Amino acid sequence: MYLRPLFLTLVALSGASSANAFGDFPLASCKANNGTIIEITGVNTNKAFMKGIITKADVNEYCERDPGGTTTKYGGKLTVNQCVAQDYAKQKNVEVQTTAHCGAQTLSFRYNQEPAVNVKFPLAPGSDQSCASGMPPLISQFIILCPKTAQRLKM
Repeated sequence: MYLRPLFLTLVALSGASSANAFGDFPLASCKANNGTIIEITGVNTNKAFMKGIITKADVNEYCERDPGGTTTKYGGKLTVNQCVAQDYAKQKNVEVQTTAHCGAQTLSFRYNQEPAVNVKFPLAPGSDQSCASGMPPLISQFIILCPKTAQRLKM
């Protein structure tokens, strides 16, 4: 679980170009696809930032897994290729961004032009962390951007 954030931190610190993909941008809660990180800066700082896009590969992974029963393999009407074409057409221009203030233990996530979702860690005891709450990908984003703080919080 901690290997991916460590790897992303090492890649980000190595000075790799933002044109390179840095790995999964966690978006999937239960029935969605992830994105791909295209820029990550300021890991473990008060200005941690991550930017991502939805790639055809992200959509392909989702369609092959097919949690929504869209493809013929899972009772739907579309082939995997049709699913990819349909979903990618809707998401190809989506941009996602997350900023984190590791010291304040806060995260702000924006999906395209929608209002930001703001989270303060640690989460309140008994808070909804189910797939339906959308919290799992936000927790994963915080772990990527603030791995030292996340480790201290035992996330």
